[in-house]
Formats: sequence, C-alpha cells, structure tokens
Amino acid sequence: MTSPLQVSFRIVGLFCYFENIQLTDLPPSSTVKEVMDAIKSKQPAFNYKTVTLRKGTSNEKEIVDKMSYDFSQTSKTPYNTSGTPQDGKRSLINTHGDKSLVWQYYRSATGSVDGSVCEMKLFSKGQPSFATTALNMNDPFFGQFPSSFQQSTYNLTWRLVQIEITPEKQAEFLKAKAEAIASGSY
Repeated sequence: MTSPLQVSFRIVGLFCYFENIQLTDLPPSSTVKEVMDAIKSKQPAFNYKTVTLRKGTSNEKEIVDKMSYDFSQTSKTPYNTSGTPQDGKRSLINTHGDKSLVWQYYRSATGSVDGSVCEMKLFSKGQPSFATTALNMNDPFFGQFPSSFQQSTYNLTWRLVQIEITPEKQAEFLKAKAEAIASGSY
C-alpha cells in the first residue's frame, strides 16, 4: 500500500491555506490541476475557474482565471499573516490592461537533510500549464534533490502577479474567457 500524497496548499491574498492535506488517490506525478481538483473536493470552501487559450487547432493551454475561498472560523490562518482575517467569501481574478494580473503557481517539497528541515524548490522553464505539469516535476537542468533529502510534503502556492503583456496576448485571454462563459464551462 502506498502512502497518501501529502500537500500543503496556499493562495496568497485569499487567506486560503490547507496544511498537509492527505490525498489518498493521487501519486506525486499527478498534475497540478488534478491536485487542485482533489483539494476542491475535500475543501468545498475553495473553488477555481479556468479558461483555455487556443492558438490554432492543436495548441491549447488551460490557465486559472479566478480563485475563491470562503474564510470562516474553522479556517487555518496562513503563516506570516498579520492579524486574523474577517470571515467571508473572497475571490481574485485575472485582469488585463496595460499591466495585467495573472495567476502563477510555485511548487516545492518540504523535508529534511541530515535532520535539518528544509524546503526544496521544484523548477520548470517558464510557467507551463497547470493542467499538464506534474506536481513533482523538476527540470533536470536545475539539478536534483540531494540523495539524503527525506521528503514529508509537497507545497503548492498560487499568487496573482502583475506582468506586462502585449495587446495580442490580452486579446487571447479575453477571447478565451468569453468562450468559456459562452460554453457554460466558466
């Protein structure tokens, strides 16, 4: 019997933090999307919406557009947060203009090396789609974990970051969102 996948999940800005969730039916090679769907099924206060960017007929990239969380008295306050958040539903969404806000995810693993607790980052070139990137994927270009690393949990963090994108890319995002809304998948 394999041990359950253990994940700590955080959305910066929404006060959404689930520490050491046990996902019994997923291996570490599950995609970030599969992990998020499993968390969503275990934690109904969390939700997210996606859109699919299309370039031609065979080039698609699913991206997160909106995340929401209903913070309550039973919620765990994220570490390094000042004060206690107010109860209630909050959401953040991609926005597009001269400066765009888009969701980015970061993956890491927490464990120990020779008894010292540490966090090791998992790297990928660029920001590949969360729908196709394995939670445990680490680009070999960036090296591997030390052989003495004893892993205890994976960490998945999302944050809304401000970037500059071209008007053409903005149009792609807006078209993808309109298509998702029109199809009823949003």
